[in-house]
Amino acid sequence: MMRTEAATNNSENATGSSRIVPSKAEGIALCTAFLLVFVLVVVGNLLAIVLFAVNKSLRKKSLLLVINMAFADLMLGILSLPLYVYYVGYSFKLWKGGSPMALEISYTIVDTFFAQASFISAAFISCERFHAIYWPFKHRTLSTRAYHIIIFTVWILTLLISAILSTTKLLFSFKRALYFWVPYFLIIAFIVCSCNIGIWRKFRRGNIAAQQQNRSSRNKRLTKTLLLVSILDFLCWVPIFILNALCVVYDAKIPLKFYHLVNVVNYSNSFANPVVYALRIPEFREALVLCCLRRAEASNMIRRSKKTPATELRTLRTDNSLLQLNFKKEVLDTKL
Repeated sequence: MMRTEAATNNSENATGSSRIVPSKAEGIALCTAFLLVFVLVVVGNLLAIVLFAVNKSLRKKSLLLVINMAFADLMLGILSLPLYVYYVGYSFKLWKGGSPMALEISYTIVDTFFAQASFISAAFISCERFHAIYWPFKHRTLSTRAYHIIIFTVWILTLLISAILSTTKLLFSFKRALYFWVPYFLIIAFIVCSCNIGIWRKFRRGNIAAQQQNRSSRNKRLTKTLLLVSILDFLCWVPIFILNALCVVYDAKIPLKFYHLVNVVNYSNSFANPVVYALRIPEFREALVLCCLRRAEASNMIRRSKKTPATELRTLRTDNSLLQLNFKKEVLDTKL
């Protein structure tokens, strides 16, 4: 969120004080890194959504929030990352042309909206797992409609918070927007940390309900996986939070390349989540293996169906010659 504004202020302070000219080699390396992140984000999250749509074993209530987060990350990669790559290249003077106000406004709105959707989804995933561990019977009775209401709440909160942040930044200043973002970030961080600590203490005590122990092999693994996802999301936001505070509040002069490297880490969280799903959730692995096997079988069938007419004609001629030999043999036996 609000990556370009703090980076611009920081680069102006740095170049004004030390007269450092941005290196084009560093700009090319950063743009390459962001393009690689873009490909991984789009492919990983799109694959997760497609597997969820086509595979019935993945259509579980507990994975609806996961897919909602994957959708937010996918939109962040498709819509926000290309604009940021253009901004990075422009700041390192890799290409000429201006930085139009319309592009900056579009980037601010899109990046703020989908980044907050992913961040808030991580908090709701932590709360959902906390409820599943401490109140397993009530959690089991939750309907799909209840999850739809939760997802609707996620997007309403996202719309409200992103509207406040974007409007404050565009109409007033980045520093005023940061005054709202800091308490909001601390509240989300408190929710994620509290839920994770509570679940960790519950696992450490080992006093999970006996009825829940019957499903412990999957439910416990899913809980740990989703906690890992929420922790990764939180840890990827901490560096950019600290850097924004240092740049804006304390006027710290940090090289521009370090600020963009922090954003590489922040964006990388969007493709790290599908990797965690594939490694930790058995249903995702099974669906991925089945998809690959079906694709291999389809390619084999296509390969078999692509027999040349010459091959088929040769096969027919061989069969006809065998029939003629058998017929001649029967005639000779009859004469004898």
